[in-house]
Amino acid sequence: MNSVHIIYRIKLNEGAPEVFDFRLAEQTFDLINEEVIDPPPWTRLEYRQCSHCPLSKEQHSHCPLALQLHNIVARFHDTRSIDEVEVEVITEERQVKQRTALQRVIASMLDLVYPICGCPKTAFMKPLARFHLPLCSEEETIFRVTGMYLLAQYFLSRTPSRKGRIEFDGLTDIYNDLHILNTAVASRLQSATQSDSSKNAITLLDMYSTLVPLLLEDELAEMRGFFQAYLPIDAEAPQVITNYLERAKAFSLDLDNLKLAPIEGETESKPDDMPEWLKEAKGIMGPYLPDHIPPKKAPGGVDKPKDNTPFRTSDGLTLELAPMDDDKPAGH
Repeated sequence: MNSVHIIYRIKLNEGAPEVFDFRLAEQTFDLINEEVIDPPPWTRLEYRQCSHCPLSKEQHSHCPLALQLHNIVARFHDTRSIDEVEVEVITEERQVKQRTALQRVIASMLDLVYPICGCPKTAFMKPLARFHLPLCSEEETIFRVTGMYLLAQYFLSRTPSRKGRIEFDGLTDIYNDLHILNTAVASRLQSATQSDSSKNAITLLDMYSTLVPLLLEDELAEMRGFFQAYLPIDAEAPQVITNYLERAKAFSLDLDNLKLAPIEGETESKPDDMPEWLKEAKGIMGPYLPDHIPPKKAPGGVDKPKDNTPFRTSDGLTLELAPMDDDKPAGH
């Protein structure tokens, strides 16, 4: 049987590069992998198993995703997430070369591995793995994911007794499940390695899986302009639902420090506060936000001491919201 090859070649230093050759079965696009000899205890299915995992230990002694993570984690024990690496990704259609942080490269590999590893909760993303786009941005992710989901709804509508739906509730449910999975995976990795490169890659994936449902409606409203040729001339543009996207544009994802960093020239939040759009989204962004948002002033109008405590994710990693220059206190 022919297979689809996707190769990651990662050069950490002057030594030989680390090469990962992912092979996907031609018909099913499942990952073809070699048997893991003597897998470590943290890969066993029951070890910090996902709360929504449908697998049983009688049929699966080990977590299929954890086994694939072991193959990656074991080769990066002596690395830091912010280490700059040269990566070359080779598919049948193209080659991509870039110099970037190791955590971003590992996150990109996991974007490929998650859907094809055999986990039922990640299999919904398998079409994206077949047409893998390395190191893709948030906007590219939303475009590809929504296109994939709507195509799935088309196929579903062609199935007897089933109907596809032009809405994204089901996609949001998939991402909610991915958040539960990412939290459990991050917990597993605490026992797997002292290096933060793989752990932060999971956090980076989880940030995107949380941001995508949050920004989905606004992002699609903005993308509507790309499709004018399909739309009636007098078609009225839909109103933006939350405007989170516009507010979020004042921040970018700082991949070196895993935090939301300000974009130069934008209006700034106060250092002891988070943006209003992020406050409003607290219910969705729960794993990244503090349980308590300190008031701006204590009773009597006296400023409270600034709380610079970073946000901590559910897996124990740190995320910070960096202030913008215009509103920083004088002297800073």
